[in-house]
Parts: sequence; C-alpha cells; structure tokens
Amino acid sequence: MKFKIGDLVRFVDEPIEGHITSFQTDEIVGVTDDSGFEIPVPATKITLVHGNMRHIDDQDQPVRPKDNAPFTTKGIYLAVAGDQKEGLAKFFIVNHTSYDLLIAISEINGQKRTALFGEHVLAKDFIQFHTANFSNIGKWPNMDIQILRYSQSVQHVTQPIAIEMRIKPMNLLEQKEVDEIIDLKVWSFELDAPQENINVDKLKDHFISHRPNKR
Repeated sequence: MKFKIGDLVRFVDEPIEGHITSFQTDEIVGVTDDSGFEIPVPATKITLVHGNMRHIDDQDQPVRPKDNAPFTTKGIYLAVAGDQKEGLAKFFIVNHTSYDLLIAISEINGQKRTALFGEHVLAKDFIQFHTANFSNIGKWPNMDIQILRYSQSVQHVTQPIAIEMRIKPMNLLEQKEVDEIIDLKVWSFELDAPQENINVDKLKDHFISHRPNKR
C-alpha cells in the first residue's frame, strides 16, 4: 500500500495510532502519535485508518444553519493546532460560513502538484487534513488551496478561492486563540479575505508622479 504524509495509520502488532510525518527510507516511515514522538516503523507493519481524520471519540454532529438564521458569507480559515513543545502540528480547514465547501489541497513542487487532500466540508464545521512536526517546520508543504462554495439556498455568485500558502516560523509568533467551531487554541489564517486588486495604470502613475526631478 502506498502511504503519504498526513495519513492516519494504525500499527498492526500494537494498539498505536498516529499520522505519518516522514519517510526515512523506502521501507521505514515515521509515525507521530498524540504524545508528539515520531516512531520509525516498517511500512508493512502499519495499516491505513479510513475516515475524515476527525478524532475517533468526536461524536459531535455538525451544526447546520437554521432556515431563519442570518447567512454567513465570510470566515474560511486554515488553522494549525498543537503545542510546539510536544512536537505534533495538526492542520485544519475551519468553515465559519453558511456555505458548504469543496476543498482540494496540493503540495507545490516547482511547476508540479502532488495531491494532499480533497473533501467536502459542511457549513459551520471543520476537518483535519494534514499533520507535521514542529521541528520540521522548514519542510512544511507549500500548499495550493482551492475552494468552491455552494448553498442550497439562493445566494450571490461567489468566485472559487485559489490561494498558495506556506506557513513559516514567523507566522507562529502570535498567540493562539480559541476557535469556537473547532474548540481548540489555534493559529488561524483567513482564506477568503478579499484579494488586493492592483490597478496597473494607477501604479504606473504613482511611480511617474514620484519620480525625482532631473537637475
């Protein structure tokens, strides 16, 4: 079986579960459990745990917006949870909007893309899509994130979200804050913020008007 970084796996011979966080050789993978320790294990001694990467004891049902509730159009975040001392970082897409989302996330390698994750996220819900070690933050993926928003109610047309993002150490200098949807302290990065539209003509006029006078 072919595994990839972020897969949730279970040990065949021991009651241990964790996420794949490295490939040490062609036959040995690194699996990090909830304690934050990475365990080297032969790829033949683990099996994939299927599902949407929610915690196994998470029994909460997603909260669907009521018919008479205001329709929330903004609030899609990439969130990173975890304690840097414990080592394991968990990546989430958190949807505070009333839209349902279709998510596709790929790792950027030059001109190529490698699929990391694809899933449907309900309104007012979240999903975990990746794990990594804080000690390897310099090797965290450069992500190509694409999102489609849709609703069964009549709403204004929305454009697809397409954004490239790489989380760097300086992005984690701020204090974490509790996200009410995921109920964890996280670093949050807004994905549906308006993109700045640079008017080329205005930019040209600005530089011409501020050009030093020749003497």
